Amino acid sequence: MAPIPLPPVDEPAEFGNNYILYWNEAGLDLNRLTHSVDGPQSGPVISSRALGMLHLAVHDAYFAIHPAESFTTFLAPGATDPLYRLPDLIGANDARQAVAGAAITMLQKLYTQVDDRISYNSTAQLRKLLNNFITGFTGLDITSRSYQFGVEVANVFYSLLFHPDGAAQHDYHPTVGRYKFNDEPTHPVRIIPADPNDPNGPKRAIRIYHAPYYGKTAKRLATQSEHYNADPPALRTASQDLAEYDDAVRDIIRMGGSPALNSTKRSPSQTAKGHFWAYDGSNLIGTPVRLYNQIVRVIAVKYKQDPDISSEVNNADFARLFALFNTAMADAGIFAWKEKWDYEFWRPLSGVRDDGRDDHGDPFWLSLGAPSTNTNNIPFKPPFPAYPSGHASFAGAGFQMVRRYYNGRVGSWANNGPDSLSFDFVSEELNGVSRDLDKTYDPTTPITEQPGLVRTRIQRHFTSLWEAIFENAISRIYLGVHWRFDAAAARDILIPTDTADVYAVDANGATVYQNIEDIRYETKGTKEGVEGLWPVGGVPLGIGIADEIWESGLRPTPVERQPGAAVMGGKGVNGANGVDGVKGANGANGNGVDGVHEL
Repeated sequence: MAPIPLPPVDEPAEFGNNYILYWNEAGLDLNRLTHSVDGPQSGPVISSRALGMLHLAVHDAYFAIHPAESFTTFLAPGATDPLYRLPDLIGANDARQAVAGAAITMLQKLYTQVDDRISYNSTAQLRKLLNNFITGFTGLDITSRSYQFGVEVANVFYSLLFHPDGAAQHDYHPTVGRYKFNDEPTHPVRIIPADPNDPNGPKRAIRIYHAPYYGKTAKRLATQSEHYNADPPALRTASQDLAEYDDAVRDIIRMGGSPALNSTKRSPSQTAKGHFWAYDGSNLIGTPVRLYNQIVRVIAVKYKQDPDISSEVNNADFARLFALFNTAMADAGIFAWKEKWDYEFWRPLSGVRDDGRDDHGDPFWLSLGAPSTNTNNIPFKPPFPAYPSGHASFAGAGFQMVRRYYNGRVGSWANNGPDSLSFDFVSEELNGVSRDLDKTYDPTTPITEQPGLVRTRIQRHFTSLWEAIFENAISRIYLGVHWRFDAAAARDILIPTDTADVYAVDANGATVYQNIEDIRYETKGTKEGVEGLWPVGGVPLGIGIADEIWESGLRPTPVERQPGAAVMGGKGVNGANGVDGVKGANGANGNGVDGVHEL
């Protein structure tokens, strides 16, 4: 069995000289490979959880040996509850070996355990990739006490945080009705092998609904309180909210439509922005949390404390940064998915087509769609509800955490305003290598040798992470897979006109956004059945989660704040030992999921 050739990553080779970045790269490569071979830990929320678990294990393995003055380990030495107890050092004194033991053990448990719902080939491919990282790590001593301490740390974190139900959908069926999520018109079913080990054998049709119970059953990592979104505008009865929804329908028609439609007003640069941030579980690319980690790698090295990238000063810096960053995104995924499946709010492709009002919707409308990169599949809409946006929630949480981490060190800025963390980046969606194939993807051949339309290489410059948070969020509007309020309240990001809740367009009819310096995520609204005022959309939801984790110092979520073992108020039951949905669950190549609705 030859390994699937992964395209090289566009970053300096020196990044691998730092062992925190080295094992982060291993996690990121497993992220993109598992989405290419129908493996485990796939989909946006499960892959974010995997990276959070990896970096918490790395964090505690490192700081148990090199304690910091300003914070403690996540697990506590001598804790009465063994689930939260840091193993005893008993002579462990080499952080490099301990981190390797923690990272290897966690990645083996997450990606290389045999499961009858995952093909033998997929498991073998993932094991081969991880073994390459293991053999490439010079001086590894698996017999040392330091390495074994790292193994013990990873085992505790795995027992504490692994979510056995994964992204399983069990008996979920869409709720019928106006504003409700439903099967995508262009991808109503996927055709997959009945036996994952016999890809050429009998096939079955499945409907995919990604992780409908995850937000209510997944154990939280570090948030200290509940986080909610306000009701989306269409579900409120006030006339101004209904007017805002109607304007959002007009907005998505002009900004998210197929290029072939006369109603589409999106510019080529906006189309490129939509693709830049996609990472929708596509072949050889993976999920958005991989993209955000790639960006933070660039920022971490740019603003490193010691010119020697391999120094212990930088190791400590990166161990703390990536634990905070990935933990924030993991918890953002939990809360975003809880809200998504509570509201079950329809995606634009359904909403515009099924609007039912002659002067608003369009029964023949097509969105640009999330790109099925490095395949010959057509674009798609992700198989989970719209509100709030997962992209907006993940990046709002992750990038806000990075902004908090560097605030006062690189510069000073308001927590709700622009920063000075500039960076340049080439997305793998637009790197001059990824492509839209003419034929079925051949896993035995490098992507550079397969026929198709090659995407242009575009290097982007961002003046701040504040800009990146905003553009990442609205990129989903440009693809037509999200409403603008899935990201944030319109009044926080758009130029208003004299008419309440109707926003400005340019001479070509395209939506006009505020200058990045003026954008603030301050608008709040009500949520039926929950007291208080809550943010609109994924960006402020994620920012609030990051701020709380930062201010509480990366401590475990209190036991009383954890969800119950059973699904609360959901459909069906919480099954055990499920494996998360794989590529089909991300709308990529449609091969293999656990707990899907078979036709």
